[in-house]
Order: sequence, then structure tokens, then C-alpha cells
Amino acid sequence: MKTQNIHFFQSLGTTQLNNLVKEVKETVATVPVINHKPAFGIVDLWNLERSSKKRIARRHLV
Repeated sequence: MKTQNIHFFQSLGTTQLNNLVKEVKETVATVPVINHKPAFGIVDLWNLERSSKKRIARRHLV
């Protein structure tokens, strides 16, 4: 495998090789953008259960 790659790069000229290796100008974000999703915690589950119990109790009162 190494010999095949060596022959490939020898056929390229120095200018062509420099063009392939040139650094591309790109903007790089310095601060990563992190999408914070709110966590569904035990308190949220407790509030759902509590509100559903209230709805069921109200349904029987009507």
C-alpha cells in the first residue's frame, strides 16, 4: 500500500502538491454553540400527576 501512495505523489509536481496542501480560509467558531434542552425532572412528573388528579376530580364534580 505504501509503494502505491509513493508513486502517486511522485507524479504530482511541487506546485500541484502545494495547491493540495494549502490551508483553506474558513471561519471557525471560538465558542461552541450548545443547545440546552430543559431536563424533564421528577418535579415535572410530579406536577403532571398532580394536575391530572385535579382534572379527574373536577370531572366527577360536574
